Amino acid sequence: MRRLLLARAIERRKIMDEKALLARLNELPRIQQVLQELLEMVNKEEVDFGALTKKIAMEQVLSARLLRLANSAHFGGSRTVASINDAVIRVGSGSVRTMVVASVLSSAFPKIDTLDLQQYWSDTFEIAIIASKLGAACKLDANSVFTTGILHNIGQLMIHTLAPQEALKIRLCVDAGEVELEAQQQIIHTDANVLGAKLAKAWKFPDEMVDAIAYSAQPEKAQLSPKLARVLHFARDIHHQWDILTEKEKRLFLAEHPDTRVLAISATFAETIDAVRGKGRELAEQLV
Repeated sequence: MRRLLLARAIERRKIMDEKALLARLNELPRIQQVLQELLEMVNKEEVDFGALTKKIAMEQVLSARLLRLANSAHFGGSRTVASINDAVIRVGSGSVRTMVVASVLSSAFPKIDTLDLQQYWSDTFEIAIIASKLGAACKLDANSVFTTGILHNIGQLMIHTLAPQEALKIRLCVDAGEVELEAQQQIIHTDANVLGAKLAKAWKFPDEMVDAIAYSAQPEKAQLSPKLARVLHFARDIHHQWDILTEKEKRLFLAEHPDTRVLAISATFAETIDAVRGKGRELAEQLV
């Protein structure tokens, strides 16, 4: 009986702390109205890219980012693009959607003293690119997977923005060898995945994305999008391990990882990862 009461008390404490952090969302820097409108536009099932192009043209920073992206080596065309309409055509709908999401996030979290944002965005885009390749290999929409990859760790930004002292304590625990999500649960009684999913839902992202973010550390528990959650889980593992492995170890890592079997990914996928390694960092520099 005592154990049951204690378990209920702990669960109530978790809910309270979660609600306390979510109730402080209004403390985040306000997203500009034009970015809010753009976010609503790209979250619709059918995007009106004519209207989207006009709306982007109203936002100077976003317009500059789009033109820079369209003229980058990543999309390198034979001529320089100078108009927003031509830029949208060159980079495609998926990249425009990603750029809008990245701009909203960088607007909501412009400066965090307790987190290296440059490294955060570099890691995030690297994981998103790997996830998009995994998604394409198992017949998911690569653009939607990429967007979910950009969003997958926004709970981390929330913790550092709304609870910076607790974020530092969590980092000390991780440096001492604790698993990050477990350290978060111990200190703030919730974790970045739960918080990130709540924020994604508040920002009206599709339920499938919200579900995948919530369960990216435990994809077997995902209800709406277990495959997408599994892709995020695998992409994160690949990103954190890849650069310390030899070519032989990379193939072995893929062959032995449980997500490989669930997603039916070939060991030759190592070549795909090698081909895109570093592109996430480049995209982060252009988009954030």
